[in-house]
Amino acid sequence: MATAVNTSLSKSYTVGDNTAVSSTCILSLNPPQFDIERTFPAILDPVRLFREAADAHDIASMRSLSPIILHGLTTILRSMSQLPQDVRDASGYKNAESGVRHYKLLFMSHVQPLLDNKDFEFEFVCRRQFILQALEYLNAIMSSLKRFMQVAEREMQQLKPLPDIPEECEEEVEAAEAEEDSNDLSGVRRNSLLSGDTHQSSEGSSTDRTCVEEVEDLGSPDKLLTIRHTKRGLAAILGPLSVNLRRKISFSKADTVAPVEKLAARGGHARATANIRNSIALFSEILDGKLENSFPHPDDSTELFLDKNGVLQLASLKGLVRYLTSVVSDDDLELPDVFFLCFRYFSTPALVLKAFMERYKEDLPGRLSPDQASIHSMHVKMRVARLLNQWVDLHWRHSEDQEVFAPLLQFAFSDLSRDLPRSVSSKFIDTLHNAACAEKHYGRRLEKTVQLIQGSSPAEELCSLWEPRNKKAMVKGDYAKIKLSNFASPHGMELLAHQLTVLLWEKYREFQPEDAARFWVEEATGKSTYGVSSEAGAKVTTYASFEKALHLWALDVIVSAQSTEDRIQKVQFVLEWAQECHILRNYAGSWALFSACDRQSLVGSLSNIGAKHEEILLTLRVFFSHTTRMKAYKEAIQSSCGPTLPTLVLFVGDVKRQCGNEECVDHPNAPGHKLINLRRYRPLTRAIRDMERCHTPYHIQRVDYVCQWMEEVICTYLSRPELEWEDVLYDKSQRLEKKRNRKCSVYL
Repeated sequence: MATAVNTSLSKSYTVGDNTAVSSTCILSLNPPQFDIERTFPAILDPVRLFREAADAHDIASMRSLSPIILHGLTTILRSMSQLPQDVRDASGYKNAESGVRHYKLLFMSHVQPLLDNKDFEFEFVCRRQFILQALEYLNAIMSSLKRFMQVAEREMQQLKPLPDIPEECEEEVEAAEAEEDSNDLSGVRRNSLLSGDTHQSSEGSSTDRTCVEEVEDLGSPDKLLTIRHTKRGLAAILGPLSVNLRRKISFSKADTVAPVEKLAARGGHARATANIRNSIALFSEILDGKLENSFPHPDDSTELFLDKNGVLQLASLKGLVRYLTSVVSDDDLELPDVFFLCFRYFSTPALVLKAFMERYKEDLPGRLSPDQASIHSMHVKMRVARLLNQWVDLHWRHSEDQEVFAPLLQFAFSDLSRDLPRSVSSKFIDTLHNAACAEKHYGRRLEKTVQLIQGSSPAEELCSLWEPRNKKAMVKGDYAKIKLSNFASPHGMELLAHQLTVLLWEKYREFQPEDAARFWVEEATGKSTYGVSSEAGAKVTTYASFEKALHLWALDVIVSAQSTEDRIQKVQFVLEWAQECHILRNYAGSWALFSACDRQSLVGSLSNIGAKHEEILLTLRVFFSHTTRMKAYKEAIQSSCGPTLPTLVLFVGDVKRQCGNEECVDHPNAPGHKLINLRRYRPLTRAIRDMERCHTPYHIQRVDYVCQWMEEVICTYLSRPELEWEDVLYDKSQRLEKKRNRKCSVYL
């Protein structure tokens, strides 16, 4: 196990205090990724076997497995100690490591009586408490170990090299060198501030200021303009570079990244590295300043249309980019999401990048004074930089956007680094660098959404130690002997709800919400959008079909009853199951189960189910009411602060309903000007955002034999078309009615 991580680290890093980076190209450089399943797989089987032994109350097996788990943890900690010293000295790394060691000691002290005395036995109650405590410590170990891996990977990523800089035009190089030779002492001192060289000012204070200090001074556009760079091109941000060290960079072919020692000789580039690492969190603060006035563009009258509430509804691509980079868009918090989640429906990455670059270089209104023009220009450029960074960081799609990566990188080095503060351009260059290092970069929007929800409300660990009486039959796969009535107890109902949630979550996490929405749009319109969504379509269909099959299973259980009393009992059972799923925010499960009970055409009247179950039925009926377009359900999704599983009924309807709106319509006041219809894409954006919130993972202990039985039974309802099952279920429902009618006729 130790060899695995050492081998992985040696490919890209030299162990020791002086870390040297790999000589691989930026486009293929991948920092070590720490993942328990791939990096330390040897510990997973003992942990899994220990949990199975705990479920079976097998103390002897737990005694045998405990030393193996402890030895595996020791090996992992020893392996991680081979990481570079800079990583191990980080405070986050030390805290995470101490957490693993703490829970390891707790687990070891808890199982020590088993290891010291092989004849050690417990009373039944004490044994149960011992096992529960051991599982709790083991779960804490694995959680802290996972966090330890994440912290180590994040710290290792801080050691990644920057992409090398492209060669400037010869004219810019000559002009920069000539200007550098002619600078007086004050000019040298000013350039030292821009390039990051260490000098002493006349007051005796160092002018080698950190990025944080620079950002504090650059808090407003007025201050930004007081230190305008006098050099052109990259010399303004990276400092003077030796002509002999310059070399041409190819963005399409593999190249060699210089080691840290060589980069240090190129003072500006080394300084930029430090600035990038320190300016990540400060990027948005620089952009907080607002213009006092917003100057309308001459084309706004025909390229933009706002409704009576001031919400943008129609726009051309250029007008939309212009609006996004203006102060007037600050109140429309939804608009950036609408643009980046939907621009592939009405444009392409190449056209979008072109629109941003044209906006960046756009001429200012002639009526502005020089001071106003400078402030206005800086605001526009900063907003363009922020939106481009948002695109690459959150919304990038490797297969579709890769064609614009090279021109985007060139634009960052040539224009952004020349015009904007170093912290801003460095932030964007670092974002591009991370995208290039990833094998297939897919925007981090979903990841950050999940992190936000998990940070506000940590997920609860859920497990159930209850076992059905016919466990052996379930383990052997003899499912004909298994009946739902075997789970008719509070603990049994809890186990059913937990394992159904596990099954549905495993299918929901397989597709991205953005891809699901694209699949539904293509299905509704019959038109393919920019990019491919066929894989997502199959995964979305699998999830929706499984949800429908669950509904048919519950309905079959109810209508197969041989008497009215039996049917009432089964309806009550299914409603209690739906309620348990609802408590877990498994709305896919609760919807499928509740709607089976609410099929009065098949199930019949539910007036005799009792007050308790009548209340459950009414509560779920209001929650999933179509008359209010599932308003309560939608609010529950949007306000959820923990793991949630959605039913796709609402989202499919919202997305496909908007596909009836035209993609482009005429401007009401300027016929002939076709504009993008944002009314079509705002509901689509809201649906995607709601589905993204549901990607927060559940932490439920999986009981394999229950999941296998449940999936086997549910999937049998996928063997026939839904209409055939409806006919079969209708025939079953009529048998009880016919039997009841025969009894009535005999009585008469």
